[in-house]
Amino acid sequence: MDLQTGDIVMTDSDKFGPRMVKFLMTAPTVWQHIWRKLRGTQEKVKYYHLAMMLDKENKIEQQWKVQIKAFGSVPSKGCFIARYKKATPLDFAKLRAASREDIGKNWDILNVLGKTLTWLTGIPLFAQFIQWPDQNICVNRVADWYNVVFKYKFGALTIEELTTHNMYKWIKNHPEDFDVLVEN
Repeated sequence: MDLQTGDIVMTDSDKFGPRMVKFLMTAPTVWQHIWRKLRGTQEKVKYYHLAMMLDKENKIEQQWKVQIKAFGSVPSKGCFIARYKKATPLDFAKLRAASREDIGKNWDILNVLGKTLTWLTGIPLFAQFIQWPDQNICVNRVADWYNVVFKYKFGALTIEELTTHNMYKWIKNHPEDFDVLVEN
């Protein structure tokens, strides 16, 4: 499969940290989580981590710091890859430039705190405003690059509100904007 700049890559893991992240993404708030659990309508979260293809061989992602890594091959399970249909060669160059500007930037623990407080209280202002300037977690980092180049926010008012699960659902529900290349 030929991957290209801007392809969104979501991955899964069964380790404790990713399981906790996925648990917090099952519903927008703890109250909705409890209600859905009681009714048996809880959403299944498939992916916890997000990266973007920098070129056909390398991905750029927010780990502890923004870094470029060789992509390798598509995993046989726990992987979702989508391509934005409206990108041009000039957009690819802008995406590479915008993402490369973030290399070495730190991960934002305050953003995680804001998302957790929003989940516990239902007040979206925590996720929107509790953060370090110019620091993000993986999903918000990729969303920021898309917002810089395409003015695209994946249906959110602010990119800080997004979770990997929200972005996954948005991409799946907007085939006019995205082609799903891999889902396993």
